[in-house]
Amino acid sequence: MPLNKLWVEAYRPKTLSEMIFANDRERADFEAIVKSGSLPNLLFIGNPGTGKTSISGVLLNELGVLPEDTLRINCSDEKIDAMRDKVKTFAYTMAAGAFKVVQLEEMDNLSLDGQKLLRALIEEVSHSCRFIGTGNYQNRIIPAMFDRLQPYTFSAPNRDEIAIRGAEILEAEKVEFDADDLLKVVEAGYPSVRRVINLLEKSSRTGKLVVTGADAVADWKLQLLPLLEASDLKGARKLVCESATKEELVEVYRFLFDNLGRVKKLKGKEDQAVILIAQYQYQHQFVDDKEIQIAALFIELGAL
Repeated sequence: MPLNKLWVEAYRPKTLSEMIFANDRERADFEAIVKSGSLPNLLFIGNPGTGKTSISGVLLNELGVLPEDTLRINCSDEKIDAMRDKVKTFAYTMAAGAFKVVQLEEMDNLSLDGQKLLRALIEEVSHSCRFIGTGNYQNRIIPAMFDRLQPYTFSAPNRDEIAIRGAEILEAEKVEFDADDLLKVVEAGYPSVRRVINLLEKSSRTGKLVVTGADAVADWKLQLLPLLEASDLKGARKLVCESATKEELVEVYRFLFDNLGRVKKLKGKEDQAVILIAQYQYQHQFVDDKEIQIAALFIELGAL
């Protein structure tokens, strides 16, 4: 690995064989695109870190799209008029290879007017250019865009494959690790592959993977696991309310659901716990103080 290069970039997939998918059907869809030798307009929707940007780069690499034929735009940073001018200038110059490609990152952050303008632009330059959009939220993208871009919804990637990739990275970096500690990092970062790799790097600075104790990285999900295993729901509540950001609180519901088996206190009461988690997750979107909402969930779980 090049000196000082972040692991998440150093080990970013370059080929389809290196990609982690949720299932074989997803892999087959992209293998078919590569086999065709052609690139349709695409839209990738899914949670952060599930491979949307990576598969975009992999497709360009597998299809032999030249760097000079690629324009990458972060839709969160660009004003729509500036973006339109950039795309038009780019699209109307001759391609060095077979075709040009515009990568539209965070397309779901474009305003309604911006998306309408983009929709017209995609049609205008369709003879010379292809588009690959990515976004986290499908409901923020206007229906008309789904007529112009083929949508793919990215499911949570396979946990076992993430663990295998993590082990490969640690071995390549000559980091000592215990398999149980690796699985804890995978659980803490899931479903984001990017978060898992970042956690592995942060937790391996001494040349050994450390997830507990004084030398462990201060990551609330990693710290939450031993509290759940000890059935310390009061301590878990305190940790989450003090450490998780407002944006991260919504992740607590899925994390608790995935790790109910660790809480010995809830053995035999899993069904009741799942119903509680589902109720609080549904109510989460309607309450003003989401920290109190999370705290109440932990209290109810502790009372089961």
